[in-house]
Amino acid sequence: PPPRVKPFKGKSVHGDVELRVEQAQFSELSLAASTHGALSVSIDPARGGSRKVRPDFVLVREEPEGGAGGAPRRLLVGLHLGGVPGSDPI
Repeated sequence: PPPRVKPFKGKSVHGDVELRVEQAQFSELSLAASTHGALSVSIDPARGGSRKVRPDFVLVREEPEGGAGGAPRRLLVGLHLGGVPGSDPI
């Protein structure tokens, strides 16, 4: 795993829920939400291996900059409106 993921590997919350860490750049993410409240994030890295996750929490380590038309900020707003708690620098 990437070095920033190692501190979380094998850890759990309240002893029964194992932590799973996904690390990606904003340009690799897309958000999908339904009218039923389901929210999922697709991760499509340049190196291949697309996957979907339903995040319980989001940690943003850097200021979301650039992107086409402010896409990173829109993604964060979408996660917030979808009820995903998080910690970010904005």
